[in-house]
Amino acid sequence: MEFSTENITRERVKTELSYPFPVTLMVALCVLVGALGWQTYRLITHEPAPVEGVVEIDMRVVQGQWQWEPDVISVPQGSAVQLSITNEDGFAHGFAIAELALDRRLPGGQTTLVEFEAALAPGEYDFFCSVFCGAGHFGQRGTLVVTEGVDTGVAPLADDRSDIPVRNRQQAIAELPFEMLDDGIKEFHLTVEEVMWDYGDGNPIYSWGYNGQLPGPDIRVVEGDRVRIHVTNKLPESTTVHWHGIDLSWEADGVPGVTMDPIKTGETYTYEFTAYPAGTRFYHTHGSHHGDEHKQMDMGLAGAFIVEPRDFDEVRPDHDVTWVLTERIQSGIFPIHGAVFPAVPPIIVREGDLVRIRMINAGSSTFHPMHLHGHQFKVVAVDGNPIPEVAQLTRNVQPILPGETYDVEFVADNPGHWLLHCHELHHAAGGMIAEVIYEDWSPPADFRLHEHH
Repeated sequence: MEFSTENITRERVKTELSYPFPVTLMVALCVLVGALGWQTYRLITHEPAPVEGVVEIDMRVVQGQWQWEPDVISVPQGSAVQLSITNEDGFAHGFAIAELALDRRLPGGQTTLVEFEAALAPGEYDFFCSVFCGAGHFGQRGTLVVTEGVDTGVAPLADDRSDIPVRNRQQAIAELPFEMLDDGIKEFHLTVEEVMWDYGDGNPIYSWGYNGQLPGPDIRVVEGDRVRIHVTNKLPESTTVHWHGIDLSWEADGVPGVTMDPIKTGETYTYEFTAYPAGTRFYHTHGSHHGDEHKQMDMGLAGAFIVEPRDFDEVRPDHDVTWVLTERIQSGIFPIHGAVFPAVPPIIVREGDLVRIRMINAGSSTFHPMHLHGHQFKVVAVDGNPIPEVAQLTRNVQPILPGETYDVEFVADNPGHWLLHCHELHHAAGGMIAEVIYEDWSPPADFRLHEHH
């Protein structure tokens, strides 16, 4: 039998062409490559997958820049979302969406899969870094756009807020009233609600306030008082109240996930504690979870809580002024007790008066070096705690960090018209200016302001 190379080659080709595996493999590879190509295109363009599928989006924390890439993502309402987030920094960040109570850690140098369901009304929502270690994280924000999609039964967001009341400091109450109960408890009522707040410039801003005002009304009690405070939440999301600087019992501290569940929309929660120690304290939201506390504070949820010592009448100054210093950074507004200059009420004094100013920094990201013109003051208390006279500093500028309170006192011994303002000057430009004006004082007859021509 003769063997021909040509015959062997022909038979081999014939056999290979008649065997289906290579063809099947080629078809499968083509399908796979096509699918991968589409997925790659979709991920690069951040285009959402069809509603019935899973929306998969690649994201990254840009190294050293405190930025998300992309910083705007769009998903259909009701869809399942998978974010593959690469943290290019060597330290941890966090990814949070307050409305979903979502808060995930992103370890440094790793890629983390973050999954959630977009069960939100169509509209725009913030996502942000929930790890607080400085202003970089605070500004690390992006926008989640939820488009019309799966019907979840959630009504769309209203385009206008015409049903939300517009208020300003003229309509605010200075001090929260209470009822004295038979058992000696002072009972207060706080609501947490939406308000369009006018800081005095005629441009109301969507805000959240206690009892419909910014800041919330002062709560003023005496050291040792037993207080009961009913808090009713009328916000569109859960919240809590923390009693800052008060040595109360653990269960009344108001920290979600630690001492209590957050107060849901429409619910009322009752806090009860003994007011101790005396000093300048304040109350503020602690959010619905750790990741949205700063957002809720920025919206306006803070107020002064003054605990007077029992002998305060013996040392009460002629003027006892309380200022809650806040910020609306995106709007460039830095108010003093709910108003911006020139709408901030002046401090009207007589020569020889003793003036105490309680300054509370209820902001979440900026400090305020408060400077008094024409006078020196003494720092008499820090964080509400009195400073012995021998240790009191005499200053005319006092920096106040977020969460700090400082009480300063000065004697009105230099008649005139003076400023007291934040010396972080873009804060002053944003409204953080007040005036100290001597009653019955007027400039000399030959004085006039420079006229510009």
